[in-house]
Amino acid sequence: MLSAVIDAGYNSFRLSIYDVFQNNTFRLLGSLKYFVRIGEGIKEGSKISDDKIKTAEQAFIAFKNLINVKGVKNVKAVGTSAFRYALNGKEVSDKLSEILGEDLRIISGEEEGRFSATGVINTLPFIEDAIIFEIGGGSLEIAKVEAGNITKVYQLPIGALKLATYSEKEIRKIVSDEISTISITPSKLVIGSGGNMRALAKLDEKISGFPSDSIHGYVVPSSQISKYAKVLFSLDIEERSALPGISKERAYTIHSGAVIIDELLQHFNSDKVMVSAFGMREGVLTDGVKLDRNKWLEAIAFYHYLDPPWDVFYDAEKKVKGEMGFYVGSAAFISSVFKMSEYLNPYDACYRMTRTAIIPGFTQKEILTIGLICKAAKGKIKKKNIKSVGLDFKKKELYEYGKIVKEIVETYPLGIRWSG
Repeated sequence: MLSAVIDAGYNSFRLSIYDVFQNNTFRLLGSLKYFVRIGEGIKEGSKISDDKIKTAEQAFIAFKNLINVKGVKNVKAVGTSAFRYALNGKEVSDKLSEILGEDLRIISGEEEGRFSATGVINTLPFIEDAIIFEIGGGSLEIAKVEAGNITKVYQLPIGALKLATYSEKEIRKIVSDEISTISITPSKLVIGSGGNMRALAKLDEKISGFPSDSIHGYVVPSSQISKYAKVLFSLDIEERSALPGISKERAYTIHSGAVIIDELLQHFNSDKVMVSAFGMREGVLTDGVKLDRNKWLEAIAFYHYLDPPWDVFYDAEKKVKGEMGFYVGSAAFISSVFKMSEYLNPYDACYRMTRTAIIPGFTQKEILTIGLICKAAKGKIKKKNIKSVGLDFKKKELYEYGKIVKEIVETYPLGIRWSG
């Protein structure tokens, strides 16, 4: 089933279209984004300008056209902080709703924070105790997760676009003052989402030479965030946009966003931040459901119009003790999907997918582990393949796992055991 979510944010408007599977997982098919910057210059009680309204209307006309072309019937649209702050926010949302033919719902700061946290919880594994934040153009949402449940949500009126024209010193003071008003116990796991967080992760991956195109579940040391915050503030927009992973539009806010994130991590005394490629839009999409790694494995099969090869998974998993059994089973599962899809080398296809695709349900370390096992099943593996992803494996160990995967996958040529 095709579903669409529109996030009419303070800085940008984005339409995302998803293929939603029978177990409530999804695959992002594509998105359309406009940097409307509808909240630029807005103070509480002031109005959204006519120019911004016109730009917003043009974005919604484009969204409506794409929704019609794709035949999407299930559409959810939400408006965030700019609509809450502006005196004419409801009037503007009504105009945009009329264009869309669907209700653009202005959500509260708490709802925005809950949706953001839900999107992260449903796309990363085992989030039992964590602090989750999403930095937007006009606000910062912070949620506390305890025993797997969202227990506290705060929305602070500090965003990357809102503070983009302030000095670094001013931003740090404003952020520190705002964060000091909330009460959240620290957690070892801090997860960040939002465009500026993702851009910083892409920058870090490129600079470090990390061999993956995905930033989902990627970990950035807090010390690096501090360095980026200082460097980005010393550059102008053109210089920032020349950096890897930073577009010209993102260069407009990346410096202020980096300082906000740096202050946040310092406040919670966190030495690192895990990055989520998913956030509020996916929270809106999956609100009311709980997704785990097994369901996300099924999604890989559903995307290829196949029944999930669970027999393959369980046969492989039981041959290896502990958590590694899950990764071996997952490598066999994914390779089996590619084999049933008639790939000439399903193990290589599995390996390449783990390097280039965003795969929800797993941290980056987990998905790269699965990829190395698939590469070992293919045959030759080099030390540099292991070193480049920062994993601690011996080649012999990986070859043993790869052998298990290949033997079991070949026993199930159509996902069904073949006894000869």
